[in-house]
Amino acid sequence: MYKEFDWLATYGPFYEVSCVSFARSLTPREALTRLGAGPDDIEQVTFDGLQERTMECIDVANLRSEGDYVGALETAGWTVLVQLWTGSVAFNRLLPSLSRGTKVVSINRNLHADDYFTYAIDGELITHFNQLSPQARMGSEPDRLFLEMWEVGLDPNHEWEGPGLHAPFQRSFALAKKLTGVAFSQSMLDMRFLAAVIRDE
Repeated sequence: MYKEFDWLATYGPFYEVSCVSFARSLTPREALTRLGAGPDDIEQVTFDGLQERTMECIDVANLRSEGDYVGALETAGWTVLVQLWTGSVAFNRLLPSLSRGTKVVSINRNLHADDYFTYAIDGELITHFNQLSPQARMGSEPDRLFLEMWEVGLDPNHEWEGPGLHAPFQRSFALAKKLTGVAFSQSMLDMRFLAAVIRDE
């Protein structure tokens, strides 16, 4: 069930530091605008361009914070938002705005190997957990995804003393597929993205 996402474990930035989010019924332009991009900030890029512009933002951030570069593409009624080597919309003030009147699923992998899965509806954090310890869930409905987590192998009753979870990062994308119907695939990276720098206030 999760094997189709094994490519993420070997594909550069996704397995290192990344955030992939899914926003329902928003166009890429609408999603970027909700995150704070102005009309003149949004541009069209390839995935290579997305990586290059991200690195430019990181280089600038060594001197002053320019913000995060976020790419967005649309598929099957959802906008997929991609952030590479940077923070996550799921962990800051932008999540309520992005999920207002809709649903957002977000998978974040960071430098400290603390990988988080977030499910939000209409500005409310419904379920949030560390993928390595899915038994410690937070949110207004921490058990909302209990069955779906079981089905993809993210044991919601995982015990620290037991064997470690196998491939939780890939399993999180399988869980996202269950919730959105969208399988994040390597072929999506051949599509054109709309993208913008999301500046810190």
